[in-house]
Amino acid sequence: MPLPVIVIVGRPNVGKSTLFNRLIGRRRAIVEASPGVTRDRHYGRGEWEGTPFLAVDTGGITDAEEDPFSPLINRQAAAAIEEGDVVIFMLDGREGVTSADENIAGMVRVTGKPVLLVVNKTDANQAREGVWDFFGLGLGEPRSISAEHGAGVSDLIDEALGMGPGEEPEPSSGDGEIRVAVVGRPNAGKSSLINSLLGEERILVSPVPGTTRDPIDSLCRQGETLYRFVDTAGIRKRGKVGNNKADVVSMILAFRSIERAEAVLLVVDATEGPKAIDAHIARHIVDSGRACAVLLNKWDLVVKDEKSFDENVQLVHRKLIHIDFAPVVSISALSGQRTDRIFGLIDLIIASHRRRVSTGKLNQAFNRWTREHPPPSGRTGRRPNLLYATQASVAPPQFVIFASRAKNLPEAQYSRFIENRLRKEFDFEGTAVRVSFRKRMLKKGSGGARRGRGEKPKSRLFRQKR
Repeated sequence: MPLPVIVIVGRPNVGKSTLFNRLIGRRRAIVEASPGVTRDRHYGRGEWEGTPFLAVDTGGITDAEEDPFSPLINRQAAAAIEEGDVVIFMLDGREGVTSADENIAGMVRVTGKPVLLVVNKTDANQAREGVWDFFGLGLGEPRSISAEHGAGVSDLIDEALGMGPGEEPEPSSGDGEIRVAVVGRPNAGKSSLINSLLGEERILVSPVPGTTRDPIDSLCRQGETLYRFVDTAGIRKRGKVGNNKADVVSMILAFRSIERAEAVLLVVDATEGPKAIDAHIARHIVDSGRACAVLLNKWDLVVKDEKSFDENVQLVHRKLIHIDFAPVVSISALSGQRTDRIFGLIDLIIASHRRRVSTGKLNQAFNRWTREHPPPSGRTGRRPNLLYATQASVAPPQFVIFASRAKNLPEAQYSRFIENRLRKEFDFEGTAVRVSFRKRMLKKGSGGARRGRGEKPKSRLFRQKR
């Protein structure tokens, strides 16, 4: 049997995201006093007394005509209820029963799913006394909690897990999982792309910029490999974010998603081309040491000629100079054009990201490069002596070059030269590569070490013992 799935539903601003964060034990969903912050289904894994479970946060269910997202949010919430094992129906104890609550109660009742009626914000005496008014919804005894302060949450989890299926380890946890962050400007087509890859309307899509706010995880298995796609909020210039708390937090979480991923897909609107903010994102990708690829989305809307794609690739590499090593693919997320290539593309850049070069092959190539292009002389006029290279780690590939007089080396320029040669020789396509220089330190007492002034030579007996 699968892990129990606990779905949290209710109208806007009743505390669903606060409860969700408390259930999974960390802040994943954005919490703000204004309604309508959460829009998509938001999944998180929690564990209670050794029992794992999945929690699902949903957007506030409403029939407000002035909200263009309302029908889409309601559809996402209905889909979450359908896949859930236990439904937590949250209400606001300070406001009492509303007509919207009665509509949601009817929606939940017809599903036949086990329902826990939960009255939040009952830390005040007046609110506690009003809990009994919720009996009229016909969903059993209301449970009184305070999601913000944690009061009553433990008992709630116990009861919810008692209603769900038995425990089974989640198939998503394993070494074969690849975490992929999908990033870009607002309305570049990130959510549409993930929906296309999954083959379902998993993430809310709207032409209104800023629809996605929370990072949304979606799992997809291809063969033996499990991909975890993370949809992120559209990244904008700081000046355009303003003082809106939800938008500010969305930007922070988007950049954190890059740092926590192994691979990053930077989605660029092909009809507009790469912008300054795309370059800013690219800089963060390479600083984080991630594998990456650039997807030119909405390619079906671009007027084409024989040189169109090549010219666009050159433009991307010129504008996004920090990730000029990234492969570029043209796609259409809405029509599905060439989206089937993306899984192979991810496998390619991940293979580069994890590649290790043997020390022997590395130094054969390294010696050839340094003979053809010796390092320039430093300020002192003395040329550094490059001794050997070694790969220190993978993901990203990091190389250390040992040298004498390393301080005389113009490190930035020559490391770029070595990086380019590494990419060409060992096919490090689509991944950040790091090169650093170290001064070779001679071990104390080694044959090459000099004897200090006034120091007596070691005895023959001592040398024989060594």
